[in-house]
Amino acid sequence: MNFQEAVEEAVEDAEERDFTESVDLIVNFKDVDLSDPNNRFNEDIKLPYQADEDIKVAVIGDSITTNADNADKTISENELEEEYFENPDNAKDIADEFTFIIAEAPLMPKIGSQLGQVLGPRDMMPDPMQPGEDPTETIEGLRNTVSLRLKEQPILQVKVGNEQQDLENVSRNCETIYEFVEGQLPKGRNNIKSVLVKTTMGPTEEVK
Repeated sequence: MNFQEAVEEAVEDAEERDFTESVDLIVNFKDVDLSDPNNRFNEDIKLPYQADEDIKVAVIGDSITTNADNADKTISENELEEEYFENPDNAKDIADEFTFIIAEAPLMPKIGSQLGQVLGPRDMMPDPMQPGEDPTETIEGLRNTVSLRLKEQPILQVKVGNEQQDLENVSRNCETIYEFVEGQLPKGRNNIKSVLVKTTMGPTEEVK
């Protein structure tokens, strides 16, 4: 499949806007029984290049926040207790503002019991990290991560970059997602009806 040509055509055919348009990959499925949970997936995968500049990462704990200079927010154990455990509704703000959360592993049981009802349904439970670990690389990895969710509807749409980025990098992101999705399906490529690329408000280009 030639993702490079589809990405280039999608960007070229899009009208000029007063904002930077994202580039989305759309996969339409066929002959997949989505009433069977085994045929669905909800996975986070790491892309070769960052697709979404709006991804934000929060880090919770005392020791791992010491080196978390590249995090968008750090929360100490005391702040966790006072601001979130005592006021669980505040956790909704974290879920709304941030894409991923990292927390020290020993805090996970209490986070689960105190905030699980808020974070769990939003798929925002933290990724655990051992106390004292340096989270720098993990944070950068999460910035390159996208969530792929195939649920009730036979379609997947995910942001793979924007029109200002190197379009070869955007196409590499498309290839990575396609290969992953193909591997998740019962009949692989035979369960894929069509693959499209489009900008935010532009026309679709089929990947052939």
